[in-house]
Amino acid sequence: FKPAVDAYNIAKGKKQEQGSLLDPLAELTIIKAIEIFAESIPGVVIQLMAIITGGDDVAAWVSVVVSALTTGYGGAVISYDYDTDPVKREF
Repeated sequence: FKPAVDAYNIAKGKKQEQGSLLDPLAELTIIKAIEIFAESIPGVVIQLMAIITGGDDVAAWVSVVVSALTTGYGGAVISYDYDTDPVKREF
C-alpha cells in the first residue's frame, strides 16, 4: 500500500513532515525506481530467456512488449512527476 499512500500524499500536496528524511515525491520516486530495477527489468529478461529457449509463441512476445511498455511508462511517470512539481520547477 506504500505506493498508493505516497501517490495520495502527492496528489493532496502534502509537504515534508518535520523529522522525515524525504519529501513524499522523493519517496514515491525511490519506490518506483526500486520497482523498475528489482522487478520489471528482471521480469523482461526472464521472459526473453523463456522465448529464446522455448520457441516463438505470439503470447510470449505480447507479454514481453507489455512488460517493456509498462517499465517505460514507470520511468516516464518518474520524469513527469519531477517536471511538473511546482517546488522543483522553481529552481
